Amino acid sequence: MLLAEDLLLLALDPDAGTPVNSSREPLGVALCGALVAELGLAGLVEEDGRRLAPIGARPDHPLLADVHAALGTVRGRRAADQLRRLDSAIGGVWARVVDGLVDAGVVGRRRDRVLIVRITHHPVLRTEVRDEMVRRMQAAATGDGPLDARTATVLALSGPSRLLEVVAPARADRRQAKTRIADATEQTPVAPIVRKVIQEAQQAAAAAASTAVIASTASG
Repeated sequence: MLLAEDLLLLALDPDAGTPVNSSREPLGVALCGALVAELGLAGLVEEDGRRLAPIGARPDHPLLADVHAALGTVRGRRAADQLRRLDSAIGGVWARVVDGLVDAGVVGRRRDRVLIVRITHHPVLRTEVRDEMVRRMQAAATGDGPLDARTATVLALSGPSRLLEVVAPARADRRQAKTRIADATEQTPVAPIVRKVIQEAQQAAAAAASTAVIASTASG
C-alpha cells in the first residue's frame, strides 16, 4: 500500500469510519506529504531552492502520477506552501486516497443522514490490514530499535496528524512516542530529499492543526 494509505488507515476509527481526534485538516496536509515522500523514496523528487520539483518519468500509479505532475505546477515560495496547495491540485487528497482503499476493499463507503446533513463514513472492512499496520506503528513509537524508511515516514507524520493516542494508546508510553516521532527520520537512513519533504509536511500539518483549533475555539 501507499504511505498515504497507511497514514489514513491509522487515522480512521475502524468502526465509525471517520478520523479520530478531529484530525481531518492536519491529516490532509500530512497525506500530501506522504505522497510526495513516496516519490522521494523512488528518486522522483528533488529540491529546487526552497521548493520541491519532480524529476524522472511519471510513475505508473495514477495517484502518484498526478502528484508528480502537480508538484511541478503548484505555486508557493517554499515546499510547505506546495504541500498545502497540492490537495486541491489533485482533486482532494482525502477523496483520492480513500478511493484507492475502497477500490482495494480495505474500507467501505457508507452515507448516513444526520438531520439534514449527509455524512460519509468509511468503516474498515479488512480489519486485519489495519490491525497489522497499527501494531507496527505502535511498536515503532514505543520501541528503541532501528526503523525502515517507510515505517519512519508514517511515524514522523503521525504526530502532526494528531495520532499520538493511536500510536501510543497507553499514557505512560507517550513521552517516548513523542521522542520517536520527532527523531524518526533523523535516525533512519533516508535520502535528504525525503527528510526535507517530511520536515516540511510536519510544519505545514502542525500549522493546519493550530488553525483548526483556533477556528473551533472561535466558533464555540
